[in-house]
Amino acid sequence: MSSQPFGQPRPLWRVILLSVVTLMLYYGWYKWIIQEELRRYNGYGWSGTLSLAPFVLGVTVPQALRIFDPDVPGWFGWFSLLGIVWIYIVQFKLYKTVNELYRQAGMKEPLVVWWLFIPGLNLIVGLRQIHFLTQFWAKKQGITVNDALAENIPFLSVNA
Repeated sequence: MSSQPFGQPRPLWRVILLSVVTLMLYYGWYKWIIQEELRRYNGYGWSGTLSLAPFVLGVTVPQALRIFDPDVPGWFGWFSLLGIVWIYIVQFKLYKTVNELYRQAGMKEPLVVWWLFIPGLNLIVGLRQIHFLTQFWAKKQGITVNDALAENIPFLSVNA
């Protein structure tokens, strides 16, 4: 067990609500802060900045150049795919990290990492990651975090 501070439990319903209300700005912050918390807890890992900056820059810079610089060819916008690839790498690493936390605690791994690559299932594994990371932090702190959304949709909350 780490001597570093635990992460903050963030129920799935709250992450979704705040993400929608802020037009996904909260979700960007959520992704940044959980990487920071995991890094502090584990003593290693990618920072929130390393996890998000290549994605944000990789997606926005090629598009901005393509739109605002007439000398940049239209096909240059395709370089935004590099940012998309980066976020898949980050998600893959995050899911493996959450599974490792569960394995080290003697619990069953909750995430099927390869779902990340299947449309539809990638959303499910992402929602499960939010729920199970919250449950992990709550258990470590000896508290209970109720999440009516996840608990009422078994494929989001059951770790059988």
